[in-house]
Amino acid sequence: MSLEIAVLAAGAAYAGGVFLYEEPEGLNGRLRPGHLVLVPFGRGERPEPGVVWRRLAGKPSEGRGPDEEERGARPRRRVIRLLDEEPVLDPMRLEWAAWLSRTYLAPLSECLRLMIPSGLIPRREPVYERCAPEGARGGLERAVAVSFAEQVLLAALAEGPLAHSEVHAVLRDFPLAERQRALRRLLERGWIRRSWRIREGRPPTLRMIRLKEEGILQALREGGIRLGRREEIAARRRRLLERLQEAGRPLPADWLQAETGCTPADLRQLTRWGIIEPVERPIWEAADPYPVPEEPPPLTPDQALAWRAIERALKAGRFHAFLLHGITGSGKTELYLQAVAETLRRGKGALILVPELALTPQTARRFEARFPGQVAVWTGGMSPAQERAIWERIRRRQARVVVGTRSALFVPVPDLGLIVIDEAHDPSYKQDLRPEIPYRIPAYHAVDAAMALARALEAVVILGTATPSIELRYQAEHGLLEELRLPRRFLGYRPRLAAQARHFGASLEGFVETEAEALTSGLPPVEVVDMRQELKAGNAGIFSRALERALDQVLRRGQQAILFLNRRGAAPFVFCRDCGHLMRCSRCDLPLAEHLHPTRWVCHHCGAVEPPVARCPRCGSRRLKGMGIGTQAVEEAVRRRWPAARILRWDLDTAPTRAAHALIWQRFADGEADVLIGTQVLTKGLDLPLVTLVGVILADVGLGLPDFRAAERTFQLLIQVAGRAGRGLFGGRVIFQTYRPDHPAIAAAARYDLDGFYRGEVAFRKAHGYPPFARLVRLLYWHAEAERAREAAERLGEALRHHLMTKGAPPSAMIGPAPCYFSRLRGLYRWHILLRGPDPVAWLRDFPLPPEWRVDVDSLEVL
Repeated sequence: MSLEIAVLAAGAAYAGGVFLYEEPEGLNGRLRPGHLVLVPFGRGERPEPGVVWRRLAGKPSEGRGPDEEERGARPRRRVIRLLDEEPVLDPMRLEWAAWLSRTYLAPLSECLRLMIPSGLIPRREPVYERCAPEGARGGLERAVAVSFAEQVLLAALAEGPLAHSEVHAVLRDFPLAERQRALRRLLERGWIRRSWRIREGRPPTLRMIRLKEEGILQALREGGIRLGRREEIAARRRRLLERLQEAGRPLPADWLQAETGCTPADLRQLTRWGIIEPVERPIWEAADPYPVPEEPPPLTPDQALAWRAIERALKAGRFHAFLLHGITGSGKTELYLQAVAETLRRGKGALILVPELALTPQTARRFEARFPGQVAVWTGGMSPAQERAIWERIRRRQARVVVGTRSALFVPVPDLGLIVIDEAHDPSYKQDLRPEIPYRIPAYHAVDAAMALARALEAVVILGTATPSIELRYQAEHGLLEELRLPRRFLGYRPRLAAQARHFGASLEGFVETEAEALTSGLPPVEVVDMRQELKAGNAGIFSRALERALDQVLRRGQQAILFLNRRGAAPFVFCRDCGHLMRCSRCDLPLAEHLHPTRWVCHHCGAVEPPVARCPRCGSRRLKGMGIGTQAVEEAVRRRWPAARILRWDLDTAPTRAAHALIWQRFADGEADVLIGTQVLTKGLDLPLVTLVGVILADVGLGLPDFRAAERTFQLLIQVAGRAGRGLFGGRVIFQTYRPDHPAIAAAARYDLDGFYRGEVAFRKAHGYPPFARLVRLLYWHAEAERAREAAERLGEALRHHLMTKGAPPSAMIGPAPCYFSRLRGLYRWHILLRGPDPVAWLRDFPLPPEWRVDVDSLEVL
């Protein structure tokens, strides 16, 4: 039986990704669409993973497989083996992959690759052996020039086959290039041959710890046995044993270390003494250490009104999409939790997407508290073993709720009935195009892809946001989404808030009480400070007088403040004050930002780090200075002005990992700092009741970019960060510092005027033919040589212009070719072409687009 198989190898994408193979006799017709298999691919017949796309009727001898034109009548290749007895993808997700391929003009294999975790693929390693006994080759080897590296390798192979890693060990004294050349030449001469060893992956396990005997802790106490020479060591070991005794079952080692403060050395010592013992369990069998469900609270009237519509859609079991438009702090998360509970009651699974890695831990905690033992967290950057473990938990229906970032959308949750996308306006839900990936990938938008998946599965979608994008508002206006509004900020319920008021000495006066005993309030007032007037008044510092007074008051009262600036580092650029020369990244031609501790110059686009120079490379002057401000400069200024304040900084420099994000958030939430300084990570999802002041250091950042979405992004950021203030009993206030107080985005954000801003933006976009009144497709090309990039862009532009004429497209449908605004990044020169129209994808479906060009459908990025 012939099979069409989408090969998931990187090189397969160049040829479309789908190839014909024969089913081996041993499988006896068991292969079905969605099965994960290993197949030989390429001239070296390297075993590569593939997904069975469809079965084809016909005899095995009919047709030809990949590369068969070059091999003449050689039989079509056969599937090597089946990797999983059950299909890893169901028919609906295969259909969804085809939709992704058509919509985003990407190879089908690349769309399927998104859905297969790397942990499911066994490791493949080449194995080399000599083709004939040494005596048969000896004369030929003496007659042909053989390098010393080749002689060493042949001598080693005479004793038996060697794996690829063993070959490199044998040739470790030779440079890497010479090792590779020796292997290649011996293979080309036919003196050695290569086969492949497939290593079975061991199911990932979790190290659990349990008490060796019941009552052992009591025996240790009665015997007066010390658990360590120093009291601090003995104390943490006692905490460990007490926690195990309290649980009455094995607990994960990493949880125990985090909770009790014990170290791996403590675990080893207690194991040697025979007090505890480790147990290895498959990760998907591990129980939640804290299985205590949180009871759902009663809903406020606003929430109850929205919930009735959501509940009705969930019970109907049909596709329905909601735009849950609630101001910051209005209680959207509780509606997500109620929707998940109803979905689980109906025997279906739920998927919760968040835009930022930093939001994942706190979101996961909220859902784990309500649904203990049923939540799995999926984010990018996990190891293959972690991916495999979580994927198995989900497939076995042990985790029915998945919380994660954009990539979690492709986890095949069985019987998926609900998709929640929090902060649905966020641009991080769009897959970006990266030059390091040498083939075309689907530049999908998670919101659009989720809508298509939900339609196929008859699931419900909830798009939650305080600041809907223009496109989402437009869809809601035209009936494509049902809009539900939460117009009031939810503070909490009277009994709990009354206890907090007594603890903090606060008052409940001024809050609105609903019939559900829930207290609500309005959004915090915003003060706009014109920094031009501050300069005229002689204040040239970072902080306006209003912000200084407000921060003085917050610190005096023992409350907390957030200072927001969407720039990292100490200064966004460095220049010479004598000749004006700007220090630029050698790979990007963009300004280098100055960072402190240690002082260094960093490119925020490619990540290159350069040591600062003492003299200007153009004129030799020593008068080099960083200009502008970043989060590090704000931190230094706060320390100088308020030396007693406890400060935390939250940006990519201080929190490069998910664990670091969680730690900073937890420390600030626990009151270990008075002032939190950070970038846009602060604008999303933080619920901190002691924060009574938000100061935006420079509200103008981003407004000057030549991007039609610049005003919308600035408006959304300001609304979101303003919403971090006033979520508790003390109320709050917001201060915008700006040099452009009359800009529509800043003025509308200060009034929380979403409707007015939307009307202005819609009018502007309609007049200029921008989304949502047209769709954008961006074609992007990059090359290390500037002239080659220009020639390729102009060549494609001419061909595409002629093609559009044959399609009857207007001249305004194509913009460019032109250099990108950021014309050189990571050493590559960038050119692009923009297509604009009702359906520009249709214009490209029959156009032979060169494979080195990337396609960004419904692009959010035009720089």
